[in-house]
Amino acid sequence: MILGIALISIVPAHIYAENGDTAERAKLEQQLQTLEAEASIFDSTLQKIQGKGRTLANEVTSLNTEIKQRELEIKKLAVILQQTALEVKQKSAGITLLTEKINTHRRGLAAGLIMLASYDQDSAVEVLLKHETISDFFGSLTNLNTLQESLQDSIAVSRQNRTALEEQKADLESFQEDQQNLKALQDVERRFLAQKKKEKDELIRLTKGKEAIFQQLLKSKKQDIATLKTQLFYIEKTGITAEDALRFADLAAKRAGIRTAFLLALLEVETGKQFEDGVISVGFNLGTGNWQRDLYQCYINLGKRSAAEAEKKAFFKITGDLGLNPDNMPVSRKPNYGCGGAMGPAQFLPTTWLRFMNRVADLTGHNPPSPWNAEDAFTAAAVFLADAGAKSKTNAGELAAAKTYISGNPRCTKSICRIYSNKILSLSRTIEQIL
Repeated sequence: MILGIALISIVPAHIYAENGDTAERAKLEQQLQTLEAEASIFDSTLQKIQGKGRTLANEVTSLNTEIKQRELEIKKLAVILQQTALEVKQKSAGITLLTEKINTHRRGLAAGLIMLASYDQDSAVEVLLKHETISDFFGSLTNLNTLQESLQDSIAVSRQNRTALEEQKADLESFQEDQQNLKALQDVERRFLAQKKKEKDELIRLTKGKEAIFQQLLKSKKQDIATLKTQLFYIEKTGITAEDALRFADLAAKRAGIRTAFLLALLEVETGKQFEDGVISVGFNLGTGNWQRDLYQCYINLGKRSAAEAEKKAFFKITGDLGLNPDNMPVSRKPNYGCGGAMGPAQFLPTTWLRFMNRVADLTGHNPPSPWNAEDAFTAAAVFLADAGAKSKTNAGELAAAKTYISGNPRCTKSICRIYSNKILSLSRTIEQIL
């Protein structure tokens, strides 16, 4: 008799889903479709209102519509977060089950190797003498061949299972990243909702319901930087004033050939989603991460040594060229998923910054440019967005650019990509009216 080696096949992820989860998914998807339909109506209504003349009545209607739109977005995000939580639960369960199967398989493989070793320890004469008949001897040889074949198959399946496990871990990390970003965007939406309510109350207070007063305010509004400050709440928290943000964004946008309002909107949302527990974790002055802990060691811990070395090398080149101590330079802190290490107000990883560094130097005249310098960072972001489609200055081009900025994929269909890009486009329309 030989020891049987269990061949554990790769288990598709959908098998891990429980019936209750499937029903919950269907329910959440139905809720989301209903909210999406309502959101589409609000967006269409808002664009029509903004296309009309600027009157007090239209302005109030526009603000009311935006308030409802923001409330709806928060509800949508809550539903999508529930969907993402189910995906995280499913992936975690799948990883646990597959890990258990791999461990069981490893024990069976070890037992088989021990048995094979026992065969190898005996000479042919010794093996022959252990059997009463020639028939038993040849039967033993057959068992040995079968054992060797079984071990070969087992090793192949083991490799497949390990590959599947790594893929599922990568998927889990992706869902966790989406979950973190969605929570951050939900906080951003809450802030914008509060701001819109405040803006509406202030408008009513100042105009006292009179059109003439509103028109007087409208004439001065374009010169009123305070209005822009309400839209650049998070950027100002990084230590960049609204005046400087507008100046650097306008310079960068013109250099790259994209809309200033679009660039400002993206940087505001990108900065806003980095807030954790009300304290900004990245940015111009307030980065709280360290390259060694939050970037290099984080990648090492995830088993991504090549990425760790590449980011470290890039980071040291950037800081070295600038004559800076890498240990003193702030980067984004490691979040609950993945790794940190992004630099400055535009949140570039070191290797990504190197891709745009020379072009930024050509445009700004700063050689070398610094990711912690607002002008350089804004210019790098503008060049990135222009390359990704924003140069067309169309909705489709800007949506693709925003999706590329957050995911690297201009055609990303994930919820986080749609919400992120739509939020930026919506905010850019609001900022456009101020500029």
